[in-house]
Amino acid sequence: KNLQKFSEKIILMINPKRQGKVNAYKKALERAKGEYLIFLDDDIEVVNDNFVEKIVENLKKYDFVDVRKEIIRDSLLSRLVYYDYMAMNLANYLFYRWIGRCVGVNGAAFAIRRKALEKIGGFQYTVSEDLDLGIRAYLHGLSFVFLKDLAVLNKAPKSLRDWFKQRKRWAIGAGIWIKKYFRSLVSILKRNLKACLFILFTVFPNLLIFIISLFLEESIVNKLFILLLFYLSSLLPMLIPVFTLVSYSLAFLPIKTIIVASLGFIFYSIIYYWAAKKLGHKFNILEFAAFYFVYSPIWLLILLMGIFRVTVLKKTTVEDWVV
Repeated sequence: KNLQKFSEKIILMINPKRQGKVNAYKKALERAKGEYLIFLDDDIEVVNDNFVEKIVENLKKYDFVDVRKEIIRDSLLSRLVYYDYMAMNLANYLFYRWIGRCVGVNGAAFAIRRKALEKIGGFQYTVSEDLDLGIRAYLHGLSFVFLKDLAVLNKAPKSLRDWFKQRKRWAIGAGIWIKKYFRSLVSILKRNLKACLFILFTVFPNLLIFIISLFLEESIVNKLFILLLFYLSSLLPMLIPVFTLVSYSLAFLPIKTIIVASLGFIFYSIIYYWAAKKLGHKFNILEFAAFYFVYSPIWLLILLMGIFRVTVLKKTTVEDWVV
């Protein structure tokens, strides 16, 4: 309904066969005539009545505009993915507030000036074209704004199988992104060390706990076994949940680590509660506990596995995906 007034100007393009998201972007850009470009995935729902007007208003001042993405909470899985997207929103909000630029963007909904897009070389043929676009926007000095009061609704994957398939793709895409821009990412980290570390450990709360647990773990055998499980998980992705539970239980055997994990849960509960209030999200302590202790560790392991597959095993293929 929010976009009905633009219906007469809509051009529907249907490819005879699947050609990939980047090809769809490029074909759309050939037909689009405006200076301001808004990109929306087919599974999002625009919430605000003045969505387009607000985007245009901000594109007059900024090169690159990101908006809040909120997961529709209609299943147990979606309630966990909800906090994942909250963390992504918080990351780009903090990048906007602290640095004024973005390193990556969730491509479900964003806007950019045409001249800015042309300046950074348009869309590149890669698995995570949104991450690739975001870091090139940073490297070219594009001004950036995150609009926390402008939102779109996203659908979570329908099943654990679909979620796992999506996250494997995201993980491999992240691995390609890190490998391609490694030196640039290190440079960005050095220049904005405190901000980047806070954002990284907020988006992946179990990363900090995992690192601390490895240092607290006194048994060399357990450390090596955890690393072996990680290596095996990169070779056998379907067994990641099993490997996660085993490695998680090993890491959290020491009483010191249990205390650290509990303190970490309290700390991150405060951070995510603050983020929910700041960005207009919901927060439920029981849902967050499931996210923190179950969902987040599995997603972290999938991500690390994807990075390992790309950087060490040199495997970059993604099943059932056209770049």
